[in-house]
Amino acid sequence: MFQNVKSLFLKNSFKQVGVYTATGSLAKVISFAALPFFVNTLSEGDIGILTIFNNCIVFLSPIISLGVLYTISVDYFKLDKQQFAVVFSSSLLVPLLLSIVLVPILYLFSEPLAALFSFPVQFFWLIPLCLFLNFCVEAFIIILRNKNNVKLFAAVSLLKVLLEITAAILFIIFLYRNWYGRALGFLLACSVITVIFFYYIKKTHLLVKEFSFTVLKTELSFGLSGLVLQTAIFFVTGSDKFFVMAFFGKEQAGYYSVASTFASVQFIICTSLLLYLSPLLFKSFAENKKWKDLRHLHFKYVAALGLTFLASIVFTYLVYSFILKPSYKQYINYAYLLSISSFIWTICNLFLQYLIFTKNKRIIFMLSISITIISITLNYLTAKFMAIQWLCVVQIVTTLLLLFTILSFNKKLKYFN
Repeated sequence: MFQNVKSLFLKNSFKQVGVYTATGSLAKVISFAALPFFVNTLSEGDIGILTIFNNCIVFLSPIISLGVLYTISVDYFKLDKQQFAVVFSSSLLVPLLLSIVLVPILYLFSEPLAALFSFPVQFFWLIPLCLFLNFCVEAFIIILRNKNNVKLFAAVSLLKVLLEITAAILFIIFLYRNWYGRALGFLLACSVITVIFFYYIKKTHLLVKEFSFTVLKTELSFGLSGLVLQTAIFFVTGSDKFFVMAFFGKEQAGYYSVASTFASVQFIICTSLLLYLSPLLFKSFAENKKWKDLRHLHFKYVAALGLTFLASIVFTYLVYSFILKPSYKQYINYAYLLSISSFIWTICNLFLQYLIFTKNKRIIFMLSISITIISITLNYLTAKFMAIQWLCVVQIVTTLLLLFTILSFNKKLKYFN
């Protein structure tokens, strides 16, 4: 079986990864093409508020999903179609209910959130709604990836970014010349994709009327470890922006956000490769294949990301020098440092796949708690007592610690034997 999978990879991987990469690259190109409009039209404060909005989505997504996305990724290869449909349909209740519960919780803490992070009043209904819609978009992408439906994946991905950017520009020009127009563009795009998502899962018989409370119980059990893992990932990759907003203000948060955006260019290749590699790896793990059979894939992945890192540095320099406002250029060092952190995170993401597949709740919980404590502590101390540049350096230190921790747990699970 593994030989057949390997043969398939050798024959079709270039074409499939090429589609994923081209789609991700084009989506990013569209976003970057619109970036000068947003940066030059909106104030630095608006950019800072959008940073908090985006990171709220990233931070709260694992809370309202409780590991459901991990289950969808893994159980697709472990269960037959009917069993998976029951698991999938039952799991959709988790983010729906928790998004509803989040509304009164955000309202209860509205005053301290507004004082500390400049939360606008619109956040208290906008964030819960966007969270559920964003969950549906991510679940749709996972299903298409697992089915290896690259054509529909490309169509959905490009449709979302085109709708989001176009709607945001129109909203800003004709309705709200501030952060609100950009956020409404995100809301509209996710709404359209969610409608397509429900039509698709109904048509492919993944949405069924049979619900299982046993599945929900299992989801909640594994979901706790999935929750702390996603929380840990957020604190490693996104919590620094909250600390910048809290200690340095929304204008500095805007400069830092733009730098983070350029650092995230590497995720185009990372995401594209994992869209192809994750199903291949999960199939191989199910057949008890480990490092000796898969290391060539790891080496190719690291080499591709290394070249991407170098290209992103050159790209960042050119855009900062010739396209963005002059005020941004003095902060280009933020982008360089954060790019190093992003590169290390892309390597972490590859080795994290085996831990996710095993669903070892104890190890996932230990990894998550330890790295969350480290990230919060280092970010807080650095933001309170040092300059933003050192906060960028701390992101490199944190991702390195995460990589070493993931590798040690993989070794403990005998992945490298």
